[in-house]
Amino acid sequence: MNLKFESIKIDPSNPFKNDLLNRKGEIENLSSLVCNVNSPAVLAIDSRWGTGKTTFIKLWEQHLKQEGLESLYFNAWETDFSEDPLVAFLGEINECLKTLIGASEGSKLAWSKTKAAGKQIAKRGIPALIKIGTAGVIDADQIVEDELSKAMGSLAGDTLDDYLQQKNAITEFHKALKELIAISSNGKPVVIFVDELDRCRPTYAIALLERVKHLFNIEGLVFVLALDKTQLGHSIGSIYGAGIDSNGYLRRFIDFEYQLKPPELKTYINSLFSALALDEFFEPRAKYNELKYDKAHLENVFLMLAENYNLTLREIEQLLASINLALRTAKENEYIYSALMAFLVITKNMEPDIYKRYISESTSDSEIIEYLYKIVPDEKREENFECALIEGFLISAKRDKSHTEESKSLTKHKNIVGNEGLSYKEKLYSEHIVDTVRLHRVDLENLVKRIELLTQFKFTGDND
Repeated sequence: MNLKFESIKIDPSNPFKNDLLNRKGEIENLSSLVCNVNSPAVLAIDSRWGTGKTTFIKLWEQHLKQEGLESLYFNAWETDFSEDPLVAFLGEINECLKTLIGASEGSKLAWSKTKAAGKQIAKRGIPALIKIGTAGVIDADQIVEDELSKAMGSLAGDTLDDYLQQKNAITEFHKALKELIAISSNGKPVVIFVDELDRCRPTYAIALLERVKHLFNIEGLVFVLALDKTQLGHSIGSIYGAGIDSNGYLRRFIDFEYQLKPPELKTYINSLFSALALDEFFEPRAKYNELKYDKAHLENVFLMLAENYNLTLREIEQLLASINLALRTAKENEYIYSALMAFLVITKNMEPDIYKRYISESTSDSEIIEYLYKIVPDEKREENFECALIEGFLISAKRDKSHTEESKSLTKHKNIVGNEGLSYKEKLYSEHIVDTVRLHRVDLENLVKRIELLTQFKFTGDND
């Protein structure tokens, strides 16, 4: 029994073997781009958190290695405890570069020089030269004037010497790194992936962008930044003020942008069902006539809600994992109302107040049905049997136990069914609801117990 998702396993000999999102075509096209683009270059993979950027670039990294190109992976978020991203970056890629450096004495010497120059740069912090180069969108003239005044006003001290020494260190860094690439890469670009940039401390993220642009602006290097541009814009605004043109600022660092294609959700969700062994869970239930459609109802309802909520891949995984846990508490021949369960689990996560009011004994079904109508537009709802099923279950679960009162929602649908002046689609939708209420007596108390059990579990996993 599988209760959670495992991280994708990438087979070095066949990187796309376990690719659930069919990213192979995108990655092959982007690989051709980085092989032919004039380096140095910085490419941004822009997509919101939870949409699979980490998996995408890890697949891409392995594909490049399979194609004979050198590639390195750097997780910026895991290193933002460091004061200077250059220190963290050089430290993290030291191990990764062993293959690139190889056994050549020339490449080993070049890398030693690179690290030595990097240490000198890091000791002195970001110099005036870098600040001037990146601050044009704020007040370049003022910064130039301030920095020159400090340097010229301290001729008797060490400020100007420090400035010149760091400028020389940057020159040495460029020279040594360029020599390493020329010796070791056989004329092919070296691709460096930087992940989770948008999750870093704002100051760290901006400093890393500056380091990439000014210290690694070397022929033969291509950087790929996986980020949420909107979120990174907020980081920039928190440092330089809300009025800054964050897009203009980022254009100083990024040469190309690429938006990940939206995945085919139906295929992805079906793959997740298999990963959680839900096929095996539902198989023995299919022999009971009343339960044989539970799996299909769950798949269709979950897909409908995922599309209409515009859920991220991460949200889809976490919500389906929650539903899976709730399902596993049921016996083989027990009613679980999978369509309603999926709707309530997602509502509990998205709109907890609406969920709480619905499960309260003193409330009716009207608010949550109105909420369902907001999620699924009229034109989609009338053609969707599962939506009618959810609404019917919502009404049935709140029926007065004494049967003395009929839900206003149910009365409305009965009137629609008997109204000859309405469209066939409207009448059919209402007919499905009336039949569902007539045929099913939903035990809301038992269903809520299964859902509330989930509060005892914590779902983890931060990879994007």
